Amino acid sequence: MPIGALNSSLTRKGYLSDEMAEIWGERETIARVVEVESALAAVQGELGIIPARFAAIIVEYAYMTDELVAKISAGKVGNPLVAALDAIRAQIPEEARGFVHYGATSQDILDTARARQILMGMGVLDEKLKELIGRLRQFAGEHAQTLMVARTNGQYALPTTLGMRFARWLRELQRAQARLAQTVERAAMIQFSGAAGTYAATGEQGVRVAQALAQRLGLTFEIVPWHASRDGITELCCNLAILGQSLAKIAEDLFAMQQSDMGEAHEQMDAHSSGSSAMPQKLNPFTTMKVSVNARLAAGLAATVLTAPPGTFERDHRQLEVERDALGQIFTHIDGALTKLLGLFSRLSFDVEKLRDGVKNGGELLMSESVMMVLAPRIGHEAAHDLIQEFAKAQRSEGISLAEYIGQRTDLALSDSAVADLQEALDPRSYLGLSVDIARGVAAGE
Repeated sequence: MPIGALNSSLTRKGYLSDEMAEIWGERETIARVVEVESALAAVQGELGIIPARFAAIIVEYAYMTDELVAKISAGKVGNPLVAALDAIRAQIPEEARGFVHYGATSQDILDTARARQILMGMGVLDEKLKELIGRLRQFAGEHAQTLMVARTNGQYALPTTLGMRFARWLRELQRAQARLAQTVERAAMIQFSGAAGTYAATGEQGVRVAQALAQRLGLTFEIVPWHASRDGITELCCNLAILGQSLAKIAEDLFAMQQSDMGEAHEQMDAHSSGSSAMPQKLNPFTTMKVSVNARLAAGLAATVLTAPPGTFERDHRQLEVERDALGQIFTHIDGALTKLLGLFSRLSFDVEKLRDGVKNGGELLMSESVMMVLAPRIGHEAAHDLIQEFAKAQRSEGISLAEYIGQRTDLALSDSAVADLQEALDPRSYLGLSVDIARGVAAGE
């Protein structure tokens, strides 16, 4: 029986894309092992380490078939690479079989194959991340001047623009993008140093093989073995989880904006798939919830990788087993979150009037800082802060306006120009700071 959201046919479509599921699926994992074994033979043939004619035979016959997958899946060996080797060798003419996997150890092949999967997975994520950033850039420009209320700690704070919110989301994603671009070089590294990482079976030839193999497969060359040094993989898992949290931040904001009592954002939904079995009127924002859940599951898996027992001495399979289980799932959860958000933004609209209503509802108290900054040069910052705090209390209890409150404070003795400045300070559009400029700058790619 399939266990978990990613394995069950009932739930998997809500969390992952077929594209990423294929990259980290069983068949593609086997395909990458076959690819590495074939590339290894080709490089060794070119360098004269094994006879070129045998290398050509291995390359010709080491390819993916349904029969190969079936044989590997039916293998009764604890080490999955041994089962794969047995199946690959069975496809190759007997005269060349002895040169398959020449000078390598199982972990060399598994790590290198996984590095190829990492590159493929990162290619998919990068394309979707670029598309999502492009969507946010477009929205930032379109809503650079769309007035709305900013909230801090869940409370009305100051006026801002919707474009500014998009700009903030976009920059966070760009930072995640930069982290992953730097990380992938340290995570997608070649591994070809032999049983204990000493190159004992291949010597200097082994280094040349590793260099040529890295170039052929598009991986980073590293002469020092990393069988027991999983820092690159761990860093990748953590940075993928950080990207997930950034996606969840966007999703959580959009979840709140779609609440019935807020209604600032609206997703076009199929009532049959997003509604309630008991309440026919409901349109539940399931997309944002799926994004958040994907992010949390990825974070939990990354934490598992981060806290796994470090590999003892030159290699320790406990660490590798944790990584093998978690890495592909982290990729699929992050890809699922990206895919969901991309789909959401194609169906999302924003109610400009509702956004403005939030500013109206904030009233004069929303402009408290603006008013305080007009008074501060005249009576001092602390006195201005205390005065506006007292005004806020009076307005909440008595409904008094700022003009009425100031008029009652004969101790202030404000000039006519100061009173005029206070009235101007109550205009939300006069206190947007750099919101509009920042949103436009981000939209322009600055």
